[in-house]
Amino acid sequence: MPSAAAAKVAVISGGSSGIGLACARYLLERGYRVVLLARDMTRLRAVEAELAGSAAGAVDIASVDVDDPIACQAAIDEVFRRHGRIDWLITSAGTAEPGMFLDLDLAIHRTQMTTNYFGTLHLVRAAVPALQEARGRITLISSAAAFLGIVGYSAYAPGKFALRALAEILRLELEPQGIAVGIAFPPDTETPQLERERQNRPLVTRLVSEQGGSMTAAEVARRILRQAEAGRFILAPSMLVSLLAWFNSLYGPVFAWWQRRLLRRFTTQGSRAGQASSGPGPRDRPRASR
Repeated sequence: MPSAAAAKVAVISGGSSGIGLACARYLLERGYRVVLLARDMTRLRAVEAELAGSAAGAVDIASVDVDDPIACQAAIDEVFRRHGRIDWLITSAGTAEPGMFLDLDLAIHRTQMTTNYFGTLHLVRAAVPALQEARGRITLISSAAAFLGIVGYSAYAPGKFALRALAEILRLELEPQGIAVGIAFPPDTETPQLERERQNRPLVTRLVSEQGGSMTAAEVARRILRQAEAGRFILAPSMLVSLLAWFNSLYGPVFAWWQRRLLRRFTTQGSRAGQASSGPGPRDRPRASR
């Protein structure tokens, strides 16, 4: 086990649940000191207690809203002040609220873009100087929904598509600075967020999503982090995602044709057909690690 002074430091947003927490467990077993960022301090404290003493590494926690760039900068500055280094940034905080485009309030679109894209951007900008010193690594958590347009994800997918573009540019610009960049594209992953998301999926979205199956958060984390350690840029936890990464431009027209057929079959009242019952208001919707 590395000494406290020598231990590498990983910062994980969305670290109190889902893929973020699974990434923390993986890195703790490898001797990292892991700093978990999330909004809910009660949940963070529970996770800290759960992880304490169960692995070779050590755990710190901080309550941070990634939507707030000032809070992100302050959190990263505090990590660097306390530990003198940041070796790995994993941006797993995210939110998903499916729904047909005409049924979604504009605030839902703004919320998802703010958290899923800008929440990632805020942390990356704050952490780059420390990562330069350590010649560290950035892993962005996007989604398999970043490859193809999927009915019901007009508010969610654009932010994940944007992360894909950001990662490609960061890879080019930060590589000379010694920072390795990778982007992960998880399929449906069994997390608390997915459980909530399933309740609000329109019918066609459910039918489409069921075809891709799902994975556990532990398996997704293990595969993407091993690929990141091997120096890969595209981090694909399943064969299906790997195929989408390479052949999405070829498969896209077929996938769109299939979705049109489903929409024609199940739409009985315009774009509102199959819409799940309305959930909480946009400000009350929970955020979790994707």
